[in-house]
Amino acid sequence: MLERIRPYWRFAGRLLGAQSLQEREKRADHAFALLVVSAVAIVKYVTGVTANDAPFTLYALAIAVSAARGGFEPGFVATLAAILAGGLSAQTPPDTRAWLLFAAEGLSVVILVSWFRDRLAARDAWIGVAGATIADLRRQDLRGRLVDAALGQLEETDGEAAVVLLDDRGTIVEWRAGAERLYGYQAGQVVGASAASLFLDAPSPDEWSALLSQAAGTGAFRRTAVHRRPDGSPVEVDLDVRPFRHGDTRAYAMTVHDTARRREWDEYREAATRGHAVLQQAADDARQQVAALELLTDPFLNPLGGAAMVTELLERLRATIHADGAALVQPGRVKPGVLAARGLQPAGGRAGNEGLPLAPGRVALVHNDAARVEQLSGLRWPVAVASLLVVPVVHDGQVWSAIEVVSERPRQVGDWDVALVRIVADRLAPVVVRDRQLTAKAS
Repeated sequence: MLERIRPYWRFAGRLLGAQSLQEREKRADHAFALLVVSAVAIVKYVTGVTANDAPFTLYALAIAVSAARGGFEPGFVATLAAILAGGLSAQTPPDTRAWLLFAAEGLSVVILVSWFRDRLAARDAWIGVAGATIADLRRQDLRGRLVDAALGQLEETDGEAAVVLLDDRGTIVEWRAGAERLYGYQAGQVVGASAASLFLDAPSPDEWSALLSQAAGTGAFRRTAVHRRPDGSPVEVDLDVRPFRHGDTRAYAMTVHDTARRREWDEYREAATRGHAVLQQAADDARQQVAALELLTDPFLNPLGGAAMVTELLERLRATIHADGAALVQPGRVKPGVLAARGLQPAGGRAGNEGLPLAPGRVALVHNDAARVEQLSGLRWPVAVASLLVVPVVHDGQVWSAIEVVSERPRQVGDWDVALVRIVADRLAPVVVRDRQLTAKAS
């Protein structure tokens, strides 16, 4: 018995087992239609309401509900089921004409309800699409507002820049606050006009179209141009034209920078850079001068410590002012005494020649004149010496000796060099005085 029933059971399972969600929904609608018609038939049978008492009124309602839920096919199934259920429950043979009329009414109800259902579904779909479109428009409007605010912030940040929006023909469609500030035109004066009218020497329509085509082909068009303000005054700008698309609409964003203001800032920056370099050089010179003073006034280097100390002080002086030789000349009866640095060495003093006599506070300077050096110096320097600086060693207002600084190459001697030699002369004054006193006692 089971073996005979099993094929039918499998067939029913395949019939009822839907393969997709759409198929399951469709079969559920058909099952609902059969269930509603069955419920009506049961109610009519239990209550005793027959087809003659209420000719198919409840069945028509069941057909309408089935069609409203699932559409035409469930409504048609409900109509067939209602005809079958009405015929089985009728206690008298049915009137063929009445059954045909009922079938026509049922199909009319199915068609009408299905039509309304489809119309409502189409309206709901249209409302859904309209709602999505409205939401998209709101998002685009919000995005446009944000972009507009961002551009405004950029224009406020960079007061020398402006953004002008053009259509695909190069006509101005939006004139922002930055452009008003840069050019002086109000939006009503330029919106709708070609951007070529901003040029001092306006390009022809064909030339302007060629420039826009170049921007569209390469992605950007850049050049330095001269535009004009309402009063005719020129303004030099850096021009950048870039194409962009918004949906199916092609447009251009023209960005302009006022190069005059930028040039002023560049000049100011260059001046500030030069000023900083001057200050840096002054600071470096000051550090070098402090280092030179510390070197020549070193308390651990006491000239009274002997000839080695004096020679070391003269060597520091020579190295500091970049001279070739330096020597302390002490005049003597026969020949002057000499203490020289480690640089260029003199051959000795010339007997009877104490050099140029100097008054306190005066110095002698020879620049690039070997003959003059030979004439004024109290020492026999090499013939290549061409520059000479002589500073007196003064004690109690009296000149006791002299320091000679020489160079073989031409060089400029500044006030700072003279000041350093005077500092060394002041430190050597006690040495010279002591030496004179010892010489006087010995004699």
